[in-house]
Amino acid sequence: MADKDPENHPDAPEIDKANARVEISDADKKKARRFFERAKELAAGKSWDFAIKCYHEGLGFWVEAVDEGHQPLRLAACERNVRGGKKPGFADGVKFSMTSRDAKKAMLNAEWLLSQDPFNVSYMGGLFKAANKLHAEDTLMWIGPIYSNAAENEKKITPKRFALLREVYEEAGDRAVARGEMTVGVQCYERAADALRIQSQVDSKDRSLTNELRDLSTKLTILKGKYESGGDYKDSMLDSDKQKLLHDQDRMVQTDEELEALIEAARQGVSGSPGNLGKVGNLAELLCRRETEEGEKKAIDLLIRNFNEYKDYQFRILAEDIRIKQLRRSVREANSAGNKDQALELYKDQLRFELKVFSERIKQYPTDNRFKYEYAQRLFSARKFDEAIPFFQAGRSDPKVRTLCDLKLGQCFFQKKFYPQSIGTLTKAVASYEFAEDNTGKELRYWLARSHEAAGRADEARDVYGQVLEMDYNFRDVRGRLEGLN
Repeated sequence: MADKDPENHPDAPEIDKANARVEISDADKKKARRFFERAKELAAGKSWDFAIKCYHEGLGFWVEAVDEGHQPLRLAACERNVRGGKKPGFADGVKFSMTSRDAKKAMLNAEWLLSQDPFNVSYMGGLFKAANKLHAEDTLMWIGPIYSNAAENEKKITPKRFALLREVYEEAGDRAVARGEMTVGVQCYERAADALRIQSQVDSKDRSLTNELRDLSTKLTILKGKYESGGDYKDSMLDSDKQKLLHDQDRMVQTDEELEALIEAARQGVSGSPGNLGKVGNLAELLCRRETEEGEKKAIDLLIRNFNEYKDYQFRILAEDIRIKQLRRSVREANSAGNKDQALELYKDQLRFELKVFSERIKQYPTDNRFKYEYAQRLFSARKFDEAIPFFQAGRSDPKVRTLCDLKLGQCFFQKKFYPQSIGTLTKAVASYEFAEDNTGKELRYWLARSHEAAGRADEARDVYGQVLEMDYNFRDVRGRLEGLN
């Protein structure tokens, strides 16, 4: 929420249009509310697609309607997803471009795509980025934590996602300070610093991030020192206990007292809306935040109780995901302690569990090709290549994992000594993949070269190994293999 009467503070700067929030007229809000009311009726009747359409049309008039538009739209989208709603295809991505020059159009397009695939991290990022461009600050602050949490929980954390979080939050913080909204500015800078810390941990080789974090922390400290001692002005910016609670929940680290307060508030929310997936999932996430066996057990028990009572498979998925995190943590701890044999046995337990989990998820959601891809990944790790190949082939229907499926298919064919098939698959993937010099681009070429080499095609292998060498001189064993062919 915006700070109140910032112009009354002697240090509050004049607000210019370059830093102003997006404007919504009362007339447009009135139009939007008519759509939102109709959307609520449709959602109550479980007409999820029509409800989503109405919410989306309402947001076209009032892009900053978080409580009345964005949040209930996301809930409807999650309900639709649980029931096997179709995800966007390639044509949808073209039609609903998230990179439109019109910031409002880009934001609404991103939200539409996200409504059709509510756990897609790229769509979350597109909405977050477009909201920043539009200066839709309330929307930005709402989707930001959702995007950040999803980015943290990806199987492979991507530093670029946290670079975007840091960049957008810092820009939004600068705008807030220029408007005199100092509480919002502090909150933005805190979130930017949190994102930068994660980025620096993941991308530890980039030493410049340490200096950037120091500079950002200094910026935050100066802002806090200048305005948090402002007496009445500070008080005027603090909206309510509810705002503080939401702020605490967004922070990455809480004291035990703060976390217990959040957990209690989440429990009350669940009591008021039994069986609500979003509220139960939020309570489970808070119970897991300390990463203790006790908290995680409570979260799993909570989710399984709701699954047994309401027969919503999404509760079971959330419980299984917690168990997978526990198993992976055990493997990491054993490795860190130098217990390699124990780590190997724990990894086998983890792989067996994940194979069982994703096999069952495919049965529950037979049209979800992302689950087929995830199952195929586990089959590949278990070296069950014959079983993995059909699932990777099915997973190719999902554009988001098509290239990764091609890479794994090529490796499966390679392991089976089907070298012509491996070469054909990887050659097509290399030609269609846009980011030649990222890790996936190099992996595609590496395994294409390995396939050429194994098939006795030394000249072709030499050429492709050379391409990888030009991109990354120390990539895998490319130098040694290239020297062996010369």
